[in-house]
Amino acid sequence: MKQYGVAPQTVVNAINALRAEGLVIGLTGSGWYVRRQRPVMRLARTRLSRAERAAGRGTFTSDARAEGWEPRVDVAIRVEPASDEIAAELELEPGAEVLVRDRVMYADDQPVQLAVSYLPRDLTRGTAIENDDAGPGGIYARLEEAGHQLTSFQEVVRVGRASEQEADQLDLAVGAPVFRIRRTAHTATRPVEVNMITAVGDRYELVYELPAD
Repeated sequence: MKQYGVAPQTVVNAINALRAEGLVIGLTGSGWYVRRQRPVMRLARTRLSRAERAAGRGTFTSDARAEGWEPRVDVAIRVEPASDEIAAELELEPGAEVLVRDRVMYADDQPVQLAVSYLPRDLTRGTAIENDDAGPGGIYARLEEAGHQLTSFQEVVRVGRASEQEADQLDLAVGAPVFRIRRTAHTATRPVEVNMITAVGDRYELVYELPAD
């Protein structure tokens, strides 16, 4: 304010604009700092592979290994009735029990992604999938150990704006751009998981390699 001779609200507006673009980060009791700009690369070619699961890595830890950052995941687990949308995706009756794994994911202690997985309860009851830590290879490895061999994944990607809750969880301004990714995992006979992912727009690169034949 002293340097530029402006009102306090002008400075607040400027910081909010920089925050909305992902250029600065606020540290409680310290101040505002320029954000590290190296994006998290999401490598579709390898992250869902059986080889990564066999090596004990889930999708997020696979990204971390490829890019050299430290992953951390906060997990909340609950059981709830499936909404009409989730029931349709999982080919269940509306209201059927589903296990929900609700996660906030960090790269080098910076929140970069929210992920909420829904799985039919008949597949998860009594398994490590219902633990905070599902074990090496994550929930996909546990599904395959139980005989549910995964055959394909479908991802639908669109761009949205962060809600107030998402902004709070991801340290964003409300309305900041985010990727919204809906991934459905399939076996040969049924869908076994729907994962609703919210990834920070300026902290992620989605990398896809597709065969040309």
